[in-house]
Amino acid sequence: MERKGIQSALKNLNEYFASVWTLMSDTTIFLSNNTKIFYQYESQLRELRHRLERNRKNSEVLQEVRQELVIIRKALRMQGYNLRLGSLDLRLEGFRNDEALSDGFSRCVLFLLEDGDIIYITGTSNHIELDDALERRQAAKGYRPVIGKHFLWFKWENRVLILSGAASETKDDFDEFREYVAENKSNILRRLSKMGG
Repeated sequence: MERKGIQSALKNLNEYFASVWTLMSDTTIFLSNNTKIFYQYESQLRELRHRLERNRKNSEVLQEVRQELVIIRKALRMQGYNLRLGSLDLRLEGFRNDEALSDGFSRCVLFLLEDGDIIYITGTSNHIELDDALERRQAAKGYRPVIGKHFLWFKWENRVLILSGAASETKDDFDEFREYVAENKSNILRRLSKMGG
């Protein structure tokens, strides 16, 4: 009976360690992929990771590390970051043609608006028809200035949004989009996180 109690306690401790480790990983991934302030937390996160690795059976240390991570995450939320996006990523992959459909990709037209918003439409129509439909939708809601239009293929793969240029997307436009993504990755992920097929 006593042995079962010890095994149960160890199992619970291992599960708690795993949950703290996941919180650490999600926080680190979010900061490195979605913000420009990773450097502010890098040494603190490295130190917390070392403490976790050295004290995986010490429930007090696990609790302390978890509490520090919670404080970091609260501070990020107060700065306006959405940490639910921490496990998502975005990857740009060159250009694709209509064969992308057989690889699981779908069509998307995306408008970057002057006010920082992003609107998009997906569907089975070709990119030009999707562009027309998005123009009509925007006109019906009240026009807002568009600073960039992009004709893309997209696919979710293991919580990574893969975006590729379509035939209607020029190389220059895609290069501009690449620069925009580099500067605005967290905003794009927030806007496109519910994008479906």
